[in-house]
Amino acid sequence: NNGEVATIKRIGIIGGGAAGLAAARAFLRANDDQHNQQFEVTVLETRNSIGGVWKYEDDEKTATNKPKSRPMYRNLRTNLPKELMAYREFAWGGDGVEASYVTHKQVQQYLEDYANEFNLLECIRFGARVNHLKVLPKEEEDSWPQISLDWTDNENNENQQTFDDVCICNGHYALSSSPPLRGLSNFSGRIMHAIEYDDPNDFAGQTVLCIGARASGGDIAREIGLVAKRVYLSDSTCDEMKEFGNVVLMPRTQSIHENGEVNFSSSSITSNIGDDNGNNDAWTAKDVDVIIFCSGYDYSFPFINDESNLELNSIPGERRIQPLYEQLWHAEIPSLSFIGLPHSVVPFPLFELQSNAVVSQLTSKVGSIPLPSLSERVVAAENDANSGGPDSPGRVMDTHFLGSHQWDYCRKLAKISGVYNDSMENYIATNKSLYDRSGQERKGMAPGGKDLYRETRFRRNDEEQSFEILHSETEPA
Repeated sequence: NNGEVATIKRIGIIGGGAAGLAAARAFLRANDDQHNQQFEVTVLETRNSIGGVWKYEDDEKTATNKPKSRPMYRNLRTNLPKELMAYREFAWGGDGVEASYVTHKQVQQYLEDYANEFNLLECIRFGARVNHLKVLPKEEEDSWPQISLDWTDNENNENQQTFDDVCICNGHYALSSSPPLRGLSNFSGRIMHAIEYDDPNDFAGQTVLCIGARASGGDIAREIGLVAKRVYLSDSTCDEMKEFGNVVLMPRTQSIHENGEVNFSSSSITSNIGDDNGNNDAWTAKDVDVIIFCSGYDYSFPFINDESNLELNSIPGERRIQPLYEQLWHAEIPSLSFIGLPHSVVPFPLFELQSNAVVSQLTSKVGSIPLPSLSERVVAAENDANSGGPDSPGRVMDTHFLGSHQWDYCRKLAKISGVYNDSMENYIATNKSLYDRSGQERKGMAPGGKDLYRETRFRRNDEEQSFEILHSETEPA
């Protein structure tokens, strides 16, 4: 290469799930695209297989005699079509023959196919549990600091390596979060979190309360409803009781009475709940056997502590990580990135774009936009952390929420990476079209009814920024 000597940068990636695979692929692709900068990639994965949250192990509970520690459950099917979920460079679906909404086993197989297609397994160390991350002193004032990782392998050997750049891709579905509920100690039945849920038959003939009506809560309530006596689905945005067969949509769960009755109310004022004075915004359930908190997860980075030599604020219950620049880079330490923090997004394509953005800063890719100065990054990170998310009025716990705002975020990442063009715009716009259609059909489904939207089959048409519906069992939009 004209006598140039390639510079080798060592890259550490924590996690071998969908985000970690996307990051590894982005760095290895860069090795093919250039010659004067090469990356030596090491992916540290705790388990002995790739896939992260998608790797369902039905013998986990039996083998360990402990509650499940992963949110994947037996009958899960995706709530996004595979034509939308797929990585951009590894298309999936669109034949109209097979379902667009797939099982966790099919997603796992897709991730394995992706890893094999791009030779990612060669750089993954399985059974590597990262115990500690430490930012090392800068070699020069303007340089990015190196980062040391300590990990334990399957033989319980201690390992340590220094990296030029580290991507944290450990997901955000490991640390379950349950909101405080007044009087919970009065409940004598079973209390669990959705992370422990696996088989609806465990609840046959029982009355179950699911607290939280977003994706997992709605799906679990629908599934349990097939075998349970009754299911209450408590939705904080609901203002009245609505019955759908044996699945009953209820307002916010407010408290549990001394006698074990569960009180619901659409009012934020709880003093009158459970009274007999004609209060028409309060309801009571007297026969609940099981409470399942379908209330989401907190971010968790157990390998970062007071000795990690970096500032990272993550208060349990807030679901806010700071300081972050563009929800990706540590504002003060840009050699440390967090891939996959935003939620309510299409994950795999977002992981790709975030990974491309990280790589672009290490390759000086033509057309890419370099990160701003330290002071600008810190100010932007502080503004983001205090914004309450993209919607107004905001909430701290929505700091990393994107939803309909994810498309502009994707465009921004593509521009930072120097890959935004007409083809990328068509891709992002088609993703938006598919996402909106899927969401529209999903929201039209009653909690106790059949989830017919999952029978819709799609084919992408990126040139038209649209899609075809090849099969549908829902009413036309």
